[in-house]
Amino acid sequence: MNSAGTKKVRAQSRRVGTPLRAEKLLAAATLALLLVLTACGGETVQKKAAADSVSGMHVETVQMALLPDEHEAPGVVRAAATAQIAARTMGTALEVRAREGDHVKHGQMLAQLDERELAARQNAAQAALREAQAGREEVARAVSAAQAQADLAKKTHERFVYLRDQKSVSPQEFDEADTRNRAAQAALAAAQARQQQVEAMVARAQSEARAAETLASYARITAPFDGLVARRQVEPGALVSPGMPLFVVEDTSRYQMEVTVDASDVRMVQRGTKARVRVDSLPGSEMEGTIVELEAGADPGTQTVRAKIDLPRDAALRSGLFGRAWFRRGERRVIAVPRASVVERGQLRGVYVVDAEQVARWRLVTLGDPIGDRVEVLSGLSQGERYVAEPGSRELDGKRIAANAAKAEERP
Repeated sequence: MNSAGTKKVRAQSRRVGTPLRAEKLLAAATLALLLVLTACGGETVQKKAAADSVSGMHVETVQMALLPDEHEAPGVVRAAATAQIAARTMGTALEVRAREGDHVKHGQMLAQLDERELAARQNAAQAALREAQAGREEVARAVSAAQAQADLAKKTHERFVYLRDQKSVSPQEFDEADTRNRAAQAALAAAQARQQQVEAMVARAQSEARAAETLASYARITAPFDGLVARRQVEPGALVSPGMPLFVVEDTSRYQMEVTVDASDVRMVQRGTKARVRVDSLPGSEMEGTIVELEAGADPGTQTVRAKIDLPRDAALRSGLFGRAWFRRGERRVIAVPRASVVERGQLRGVYVVDAEQVARWRLVTLGDPIGDRVEVLSGLSQGERYVAEPGSRELDGKRIAANAAKAEERP
């Protein structure tokens, strides 16, 4: 009861003729009631203050950390080996066995074209080759016979030369032997010339047969290496022509990231340089790659240089995935806090900062790149401030952190 109420009671007491002693007793009762109410209110405040005190929280002091200074370059994952398989002959696709996403082996048939015309050409070429080979055998026998006749005529002529010198044969007999020798040698030369012609015919027939066989093999579209069918551009019944793309096969055993680096920063990028790589669609997966290719000059339009980074083997990698690579160029000092200290509220992220009165206040922060189990803080915190390292899911804003838990812990 306030003082106005007390005056009102006293005025009413006077009007009804209340004695002075009664007024004193009423004032004493009013004072006692006020003391009771004040005591009850104090107990409530103490209970509320006790409820707002939180213990068991770990508090750390914001420290500067020395981290690598890196240059970021965007990139796209590509297969190290990609083959665009095109038709090399005209024909109708009778069968298409491979589909997009299929894993294929080297030499595995992907599609079959109509090969009847090609087979007919191959059969004709094989027949011509057999005929030429038969002619070669016949000519070889003729050359052998002519060689024998020429050898005999030559020996006979040599004997007649000796006999002529001894004047043991008549000139007519010598002339006949000499004529037979000349004729045998001419016949041998003719047979050998014919043999050369036949050998040329056989070689030509063999070449045509091989060409026909190779052409017939074009009807079978096969995989050039073990890999993955990335695209299929032909359907059964389609008429294909030479140069028409049919499939794209990627070698899944090795992937690279193709990045673009500013020409001004290319000095830090060389073959063999290590790079930290992250693929956006694979959260949490960070890997180390090595630069294996680097363009000699910059693009005049964008003033960038392309580089290829070999990536470790990972079954989740696919061509076309977007990512980033970081190249180290030095070190820098930053503020970093444990990831567990960051509390998200919708799209906002903040940290519980503990003030001098041990009261935690949620403060909005701007975060940078993760660094192991910690994350860089770009703004919102200053060196020397204290924060709750692992708040969990508890709401601490405006609550007092128990003194025994608020002792700052130094971290390097």
